[in-house]
Amino acid sequence: MNTRSIRKDTIKLTVIQFALEVMGLGANLWLSRNAGSAAVGMIALVGAFFGLASMAAGGSGYLCASRFVSEELGRQKGSPEGMLRYVTVLSLILGVPGCILIMCFSPVIAECFFHSRDMAETVCILGAVLPFVGIASCLKGWCNAVCRVKLTAFCDVSEFLVKMLVLAVFILRTGVKDAGSICTALAFSMVAGTFVSLIILISDFLTHRMKTSESTSVKFSGYIRLALPVIIGGCLTSALSTANDALIPMTLRQSGSTAETALAHFGVFEAIVIPVLFFPTAVLCVLSGILIPEAARAVSGGKKERLQYLTKRSLKFTMLFSVFVSVCFLVFGEELARILHEDPLAGKMIRLLAPVVPFIYLEIILEAIIKGTGRQQFSMLNYLAEYAVRISAVLVFVPVIGFYGIVVSYYASNIFGNCMRLVKTFRITGLSPDWKELLVYPLFGAAAAFYLPYTLFHFTGTEINGSLPLSAVYIFLAGVIYITVSSMLQGSYYNIRKCKFNNTAENFK
Repeated sequence: MNTRSIRKDTIKLTVIQFALEVMGLGANLWLSRNAGSAAVGMIALVGAFFGLASMAAGGSGYLCASRFVSEELGRQKGSPEGMLRYVTVLSLILGVPGCILIMCFSPVIAECFFHSRDMAETVCILGAVLPFVGIASCLKGWCNAVCRVKLTAFCDVSEFLVKMLVLAVFILRTGVKDAGSICTALAFSMVAGTFVSLIILISDFLTHRMKTSESTSVKFSGYIRLALPVIIGGCLTSALSTANDALIPMTLRQSGSTAETALAHFGVFEAIVIPVLFFPTAVLCVLSGILIPEAARAVSGGKKERLQYLTKRSLKFTMLFSVFVSVCFLVFGEELARILHEDPLAGKMIRLLAPVVPFIYLEIILEAIIKGTGRQQFSMLNYLAEYAVRISAVLVFVPVIGFYGIVVSYYASNIFGNCMRLVKTFRITGLSPDWKELLVYPLFGAAAAFYLPYTLFHFTGTEINGSLPLSAVYIFLAGVIYITVSSMLQGSYYNIRKCKFNNTAENFK
């Protein structure tokens, strides 16, 4: 197994993830302009359904392989390949029957979920590929556990490019703008992308085996008992997220919008607002993927100090990063949305949701630590409570105040859920919250970073007025000031960097 430098892995994968985010946002804009916002809304619903079906039928293969293979590696005697075999077999046990059921009941599923029997073919195609998606997820989790994350990133890029190529060729050659036909083409593109990724992963696994004469630390029945909370938690989260997405167009119609307008607004939200808000999270998503096996390895090896080190550094970085991004969206959100889409609703939503960004970003890191330490039951119950709050807010507020009810639901659910995660993380690790470093310093740094350039521009008589170059200069100056002020305030930062726990040479720097 390769040794892991968390900093190097994070930087390399962040570059790739940012490239994927840019391509994804570009694809959404292209689809919105060539197929219409309503079609993009339907594509988003297809993606939500496929995510749920993949999670339920795939046995949470990525997360299980990433965590349990890492635990085998953290033990003195263990069989990582044996654990991967368990994960894959359980994935197929769930995936094959799931595939058959979805294909048999595709008309019913299409009617209930998409409110259109024309989507039955799309549902059938997506169901047929589920076992292969499960195997690919298991192998990606294996790559993450054994520090071959660059291969996983390469697979993600290849899968995305193949998927978008197939979909773009269909739209350009046929000129069809019917949502049902586009979704069927999307399903075929997902199949093509999955098989490309699977071929790459299998080829790499066969050439980088980790054979051992040791047996796994648990039997298959024991693995099932360990994996069930992970699987149930993943399925519950995906099911609640899918239900929330499906309810938004329905409740928008209750507020007075037509079916097409509701779907179009939902398409703008999914194609513009959510990708823009989550675009900066590429670095955090990469870091969370690395933290899950690292936390699992620290726990299985009894390295409490290592876990505290990872947690403290991750939370500090997340808060510094998310507060700055939040203020950027608050100041320039509408201008950014105007460049991407003509609908003014997108800009208003980005600005309104900007203050809750730190809570949204915290979830990514906190969930990685909680799942990596095996607190799957808490994660499941917390997600259940969080989505209960979100769905209740959607049902109550969206029919009354329209799209702004979604803002209420995001504030209520994210603040509640992530405060609970933060408390649980401090209890797990035994850390005490340092609110100066987590909250006061980032807020003070952000205030200074955006006030000083504003003063400079006002003193020189320079008006930004939606100018992209001037906005970029403003953000650059704010970023430099923010980093400088934050570094000056957090004097203890360098002392933390010098610490090494349990002879661990894997620096977080």
